[in-house]
Parts: sequence; C-alpha cells; structure tokens
Amino acid sequence: MSANYSLARDLRELACMGASLGAYLPGDELYMRVGAGNMPPLTAGAFLLRSRRLGHFRGRMNAAQQAALDKARAQHDAQRQEWSLHYEKKLKREVLSRLRAMRAFFLECAESMRGCAAAYPAEAMRRTLVQEILIAMDDFGYDKGELMPAVHQSDRALRRYVRVGAFIWSPKLEAVYRREAFWWLYARPDAAVG
Repeated sequence: MSANYSLARDLRELACMGASLGAYLPGDELYMRVGAGNMPPLTAGAFLLRSRRLGHFRGRMNAAQQAALDKARAQHDAQRQEWSLHYEKKLKREVLSRLRAMRAFFLECAESMRGCAAAYPAEAMRRTLVQEILIAMDDFGYDKGELMPAVHQSDRALRRYVRVGAFIWSPKLEAVYRREAFWWLYARPDAAVG
C-alpha cells in the first residue's frame, strides 16, 4: 500500500483516475475499475488521496510531472463542477461504505489480535481515505454533519484495538500525514495479544 511509496506510481494512478472522472461521476458505480494491472479502483477518495499527497511533493517534481498533476487536478475540478450533486453524493456514499467495511475488521480484532494486526494496513488505508474525503468536504463547503456520528463510532472502535506507535507508512509520507489528523497512521494493533 503506502509502506513503499512511489511518487511516479501515485502520479500514474492519479492521471488515469483524472481521465476517467467524466465516466465515473454521473454513474451509480462507487468503485470503478480503470487502467490495467493492479490499478486501484477509482473513487473520489482515491483521487483525493493521491492529489493531496502529490501536491505536497510538487516542489520535488520535474516539469512534466507537475504538468501531469495540474492536468489531473484540472480534470477533477471541471468534472466536480459539472457533476456537483453527483460528486457530493459519491463522497458521502464512499465514507459510509468504507466505514461499513471496517466493521468486519473490528470483529476480526475481537476474535484474534494476530488477525487484527495482519489486516490493519488495509484498514489504515480505508480510514485515511475517509479522512481525505472529510478534508475535501470542508474545502468544498459540503455538509459532513450526517457522516460524523458514523466516523466517531468507527474511531472509538478502532482506538480499542490499537496502541500509539511509530508512523506505519513510508517515512516519505510522514510529513503529509500529521499525527493530529491521521492518528491511526501512528498506531497499530498489538499482535502479541490474543
């Protein structure tokens, strides 16, 4: 996932996602397959995650990489404006979908901390995608109030199974994900328990 971060891979994925937003946003599909190989599915959250962290690394990019980032972001902005209501609905659906998916993880943790620890990287990514959406909703002026009870409930459950520790992803990403807003990336389940 993000343990071995590659700016080039993030940029390729963002470019592919940006080019596909026009087909994605008006449709009913929440997780859309795009690209080839092991390309992650396109969701608004997946695009936002890559866009924000690539923006953090913009100063380290060459001119061609900066142009690719700018193009993908321009595609996003144009499609978000054209499909504004669809976009907001997709964001909200994605948050609830990802939080629902985390429930299986909490059941796993209740049964086995070893299984919990093994599954944690995917859950940390899932929770990070939710946070990226919440940040974007603030930026875009969308109301996230109806989502917050589910977020808080999920966070309370997550805190029961993790202990504070070192940053779990690539050190390259630590400056992007500050502890205050992304606390679960500075925690992990204790596999030695249970």
